Amino acid sequence: MNLLGKAVIAGFAIFSMLFGSGNLIFPLTLGREFSVNWDMALIGWICAAVVIPLVGYFGAVLFEADYKKYLAPLGKHVTATLMFTMMMVAGPFGAVARNVNVSFGGMHVVMPELTNFVFNLIYCLLMTLSAWNPGKLIQIIGTVFTPLKFGGVAIVLVGVIFFCDANVVENATTGAIQAMSGGFKTGYQTMDLLAGFIMSSTVFWYIKNALPESDKNNRDMIIKFCGYACFVGGVTLSIAYAGLVYASAKCSAVLVGVPAEELFTKAAEISMGGWASWFVAIVTAICCLATNVALTSIFTDYVHKDVFMEKISRNVTLIGVGISSFMMSLLGFEGICSILGMILEKVYPALIIFVIARIAHHYLSGARYR
Repeated sequence: MNLLGKAVIAGFAIFSMLFGSGNLIFPLTLGREFSVNWDMALIGWICAAVVIPLVGYFGAVLFEADYKKYLAPLGKHVTATLMFTMMMVAGPFGAVARNVNVSFGGMHVVMPELTNFVFNLIYCLLMTLSAWNPGKLIQIIGTVFTPLKFGGVAIVLVGVIFFCDANVVENATTGAIQAMSGGFKTGYQTMDLLAGFIMSSTVFWYIKNALPESDKNNRDMIIKFCGYACFVGGVTLSIAYAGLVYASAKCSAVLVGVPAEELFTKAAEISMGGWASWFVAIVTAICCLATNVALTSIFTDYVHKDVFMEKISRNVTLIGVGISSFMMSLLGFEGICSILGMILEKVYPALIIFVIARIAHHYLSGARYR
């Protein structure tokens, strides 16, 4: 496979890594809330949930996806504290455990006899095994998870868009500007800039290792093809989000009052019948699994290198992370996430400004991975 093809696979992997449970649910709430001006809400959402995270992705690439170089102006102690906070939120004590429970919730609807213990154990085992070989991570996510995830979402959306006979809820009090602002605020809440920043190393090293031996240190080529990957990932994300927002807007009349976590299932059931519940549950589990595999691998590498200083093997560390994810998925993590969430709400705006300033400084000063 040529380098451009690998960049496309990396772009698909970016889509799969960023498109988790919240990215599936939030666009549906937007379409329902801003049904008449769904297109303006979509624009605001894409700015916050696609453009900003991918700018963070690309900014990290400019510094070899090395957070110590990227965050160097903040100082050693602030950098360490910020990274620890982000990793905790994205790792087994936050997003990973949440995604496991979201996946269980979908499967429990169609299999009421399924217990949380059994499902989460199998899920975390599969997640851990998929993250075992970091060198194959992007290849697995880009060629296996992305087709399943994107294809599954596409099938449901086609069914909803073409077979749902519900009417759009007319909301005359919601103007275009309000819809765009609402879309941006909702996309902002995903805090995907953090995920993009954390996951950037997987794409960077996948592209770098794909280069011929003579070009592995060619920074311009690495940046170019990582840029291609970001573009492919951004387009794929935007297409999926557009379908979700539009489908929800089209069926908004029958989705009023439906809990957010049930919107995808409800829209599918209305359009395609009861059998769609199984399909939606599987699609949701795949969406969460792809994100969890990437986050688990990255968190493992962080603990292995920065916490244990490579004194404990990566495989042993990965097993520990998998067990931690399983335990947290059973014990609950709402209190931890709420505390860290409040911290990130304060950090996130400043981090956006920092990323933009860092990229600008890189190009204006002619910096070279400093």
